[in-house]
Amino acid sequence: MKPVETMKVLLASVIAVVVMVGIARFSYTPMIPEMVGALGLSASVVGMLATVNYAGYLTGALLITRISDLGLKVQLYQLGLVVAVISTILMGYTTNVWLWFILRFISGLSTSAGMLLGAGLLMSWLIKNNQKAELGVFFSGIGLGIVLTAVVAELIKDSFTWDAQWVVYGLVALVLLVPAWRWMPDYRACALPQTAGNGAGSERSRFIRLLQLAYFCAGVGYVVTATFLVAIAEAMPQLSGHGWLIWLIVGLAATPACWLWDVFSRRWGQWLALYLAYTLNAVSILMLIISTEMASVILSAVIYGASFIGIVSMMLAMVGRVFPENPSRPMSRLTFSYGIAQMLAPAVVGYLADVEGNYTNGLWLTLIVMALGVVMLHLARKME
Repeated sequence: MKPVETMKVLLASVIAVVVMVGIARFSYTPMIPEMVGALGLSASVVGMLATVNYAGYLTGALLITRISDLGLKVQLYQLGLVVAVISTILMGYTTNVWLWFILRFISGLSTSAGMLLGAGLLMSWLIKNNQKAELGVFFSGIGLGIVLTAVVAELIKDSFTWDAQWVVYGLVALVLLVPAWRWMPDYRACALPQTAGNGAGSERSRFIRLLQLAYFCAGVGYVVTATFLVAIAEAMPQLSGHGWLIWLIVGLAATPACWLWDVFSRRWGQWLALYLAYTLNAVSILMLIISTEMASVILSAVIYGASFIGIVSMMLAMVGRVFPENPSRPMSRLTFSYGIAQMLAPAVVGYLADVEGNYTNGLWLTLIVMALGVVMLHLARKME
């Protein structure tokens, strides 16, 4: 395999993640203050818009567990790219909350295609072409997407109304779609033979169920901060108007972290790396509770960006290596749990914020769930 061809495949995968995850999903985070300021949305509506997006992601993950045909996977992956662009643009053409719900749900479907089908197809391609079966580079697209949405948010916030901003995000996604599509390899040629007998499959299934519980907890830790971090920052007097900067810092921390976690995992072991990533994610949440100083919030954003992306990358790569014949399916099983967390947590925390006027108790609840996640992770390690 020529290095140039490998580089194109990796770039195509990363750019696709930027489109289907970075823009289709994460553009909503810096848009929250814009839409709240212009339309007066309540915290409950903000949370519900996040919830239906994660419901779409959850639905997509569930559907992917039922798909084994490689050709269909490739078609859905390509469809996800197109849907990500269209659903983002159309957000700017309505103020009907129910239409927003539908569009964010569809956007969630495209995100599941980008994350799960994309990761599974790339994993198969890497194994087929004797490359390292790691997904750190792939998931760096999430961090790059966060950086992109934060930078675009700052560039357009004074020149465009909230609805025009959605259109701008969609047009940026359209431009990026071109290289993602052109450099995409023929994934249909990457099918691998089935492996493992019934006994091994049953044992691996029990192992993955424990990982699902651990990943559910990680999903809560991820989504609460992803949804409300900018709003939390904007509510602080010293950070008012700087929410986009906090989101940019998250992306800058996440982008190289995937690769660094791969290096750490190779040297010290995947389990120690996962323990550390879970612990750091919990620390980032705790810092938002105990301090409202700008330095503390910035450090929390750095730790959060570096830790959540490591959890996602290492967990999905782990099950991809366990099931090399069809990596998208176990990845989807884990993500189904992650998706349930993403669907429930924003609504719960948004409700608590409406009732209490702050995010403190919602963050404490999130911290407790992350602690339970470490326990589930340890039980999964013992099972292995």
